[in-house]
Amino acid sequence: MSEQCVKGKWKLRAPSKLPKSSYPMVGMVYEGVDKFFGRRTIGVLVEMFDQNDEAVLKTIENKLVSVDKTSLKIVVSKE
Repeated sequence: MSEQCVKGKWKLRAPSKLPKSSYPMVGMVYEGVDKFFGRRTIGVLVEMFDQNDEAVLKTIENKLVSVDKTSLKIVVSKE
């Protein structure tokens, strides 16, 4: 079998922009507003409910807190 030079003959095109998911991911750390007391809460997203725009965060104290789904913001550490 003969060798062929394919350098420069094949071009791979990667999409210039990948679509960003706007749906929160379970297992990620988020900050949200408590539905009952109105306090800011940071925790791991455990569950989401689409019917009443509610999400459940598990705090560092292992408490489950119901937060407003529209108030979720991802927490990013700079360390």
